[in-house]
Amino acid sequence: MYLSKIYLFIIVMSSMTSLSSSSFFLSAYLTKQLSHDNYRVGQLTFALKQNHITALTIKEHKTNLGSTQWLTLNRELAKTQTIAALKLGNWYQQAAEHESNSISINKAIMWFEQAIRLGSKKAVYMLAQLYYQQDQIAKAQITLEGLSDEIVDNDLAEASLLLRINMVIELGNVELLKLLLKSDELTLSDNIQTHRLLADIDKYSVIGDRKILASKTNNKTDVNFKNSSECLTSLQLFATNLSHLKHIEKLIKRFTEQQALAKYICLPTPQYISIKALDCIAQVDQAISCDEIRWQSVTKDVNTRHIGLMLKEGGANVHLGILYFDTKDNSDVFSHEVSHLLGFVDEYPLTKGHDKCQGVQQETFAHNIAVLNRYYQGEHKEVRASVLDNIPWAQSINASTPILQEIHSRTGDKKHWRLGTPNEYQNEIGVYLSESCQKSNAINNFTFTNVESAYSSFKPLNRRTQLRYFENDFPEEYLTMLERRPSDFLMPSFHYNIALSLYQQGQISKVKYWIDNAAKWEGNAVRKLKVLKGKL
Repeated sequence: MYLSKIYLFIIVMSSMTSLSSSSFFLSAYLTKQLSHDNYRVGQLTFALKQNHITALTIKEHKTNLGSTQWLTLNRELAKTQTIAALKLGNWYQQAAEHESNSISINKAIMWFEQAIRLGSKKAVYMLAQLYYQQDQIAKAQITLEGLSDEIVDNDLAEASLLLRINMVIELGNVELLKLLLKSDELTLSDNIQTHRLLADIDKYSVIGDRKILASKTNNKTDVNFKNSSECLTSLQLFATNLSHLKHIEKLIKRFTEQQALAKYICLPTPQYISIKALDCIAQVDQAISCDEIRWQSVTKDVNTRHIGLMLKEGGANVHLGILYFDTKDNSDVFSHEVSHLLGFVDEYPLTKGHDKCQGVQQETFAHNIAVLNRYYQGEHKEVRASVLDNIPWAQSINASTPILQEIHSRTGDKKHWRLGTPNEYQNEIGVYLSESCQKSNAINNFTFTNVESAYSSFKPLNRRTQLRYFENDFPEEYLTMLERRPSDFLMPSFHYNIALSLYQQGQISKVKYWIDNAAKWEGNAVRKLKVLKGKL
């Protein structure tokens, strides 16, 4: 009985060993047959049921990219195969780019991480690049640190270095950038992407020491920048990374081709500025504002009257000699902001308490807006002459175009007038109510006792212009007004901004230097005196 049990145990164990061995040899046999494309349909079907890697790979090659079957096969393969995990990561990343789908982004990250677990260095680079494209630079940096060991693949080493350079530029670490630019990978490279990056770094003046790039690029001067004397004003634009700088160049091209104001402003090649050199508040639906003392750092390299800054987000606006805008602003918005530098004021409601809307103007301040009393008393001729003296576009108003309308008054009183051109003359240049100061003027019901308090903003045209809606055209009539008084209402140079910011922060001893620099940009003696007195 005892011997029978031993014999039975031996038979069972032998069977198990035989089964295991046969499975092993079957797998090897299938692999050989499948790999040499020497298999029968039944063998492939059987191998697929067993999730045989070679069979799954053959099937995957025959399916349509992105199909349900393709995805299913690659998910199975990606459990052990790096290439499948990379394929899935790439596919979901591209899907996200087309659809802006966060779910696809998360799946791309998941499969790149799986490829990294399987030992792929390429996946480390691709995941870091994905994080960088999603503006998650901190995660991109941490991920790229996984490639700190020497990389055997020269192409991967070079691509990783280029990514690291782009991140360093965006983070504003110029000193580290200088070190990276001395890398052997860049010196020996014949990669077109590398040469383009180096050319961009040179073109946009990312580093101050151009000698570092001398052997790697053909240094060129800015041949597109007209002498500032050929333009009414000049504007040097800045951005904090290469993608924004390229975006600015495209914007300048569209502005030059599409916008009427382009001929009045010189726009040199945009320049890089380190984010570390700035201190700005830039949020969606809030006007961009910066500590303008910081702009002292650019003055030695800038020879333009005005400067501008593009940030990722934030409301476009002009503050004296500095223009702020974001990446979503098109050429219409840019033209609108440029018009402010040239001396035009918004024709949509300004913020309550705006300094130009606190009462009747003491002097003219813009080409297209005047803040005046709404009601007048006296003889028509004298009143009309008095009003025209305070309207900057008076020369454009025909003598036959009314600007005053008589209103009812008590018998024996002087004649009373309401300022404004009648509707029947609405196609002519005249004096029309503007929305500019409607939030600040609370007097709506006229009585003869509150006549001095009843004031409003007025404009030359009855139709809506680019000063009201960005997408509208900039009117020819306004161009004529600009030609007649080209420099009368120009914003001061950006040096004035620096002086004002220093004054506001109590650094009085430094103000005069920057005020004097601002005054150098004024050709008119009266305006120069105003700048020197800080009264613009």
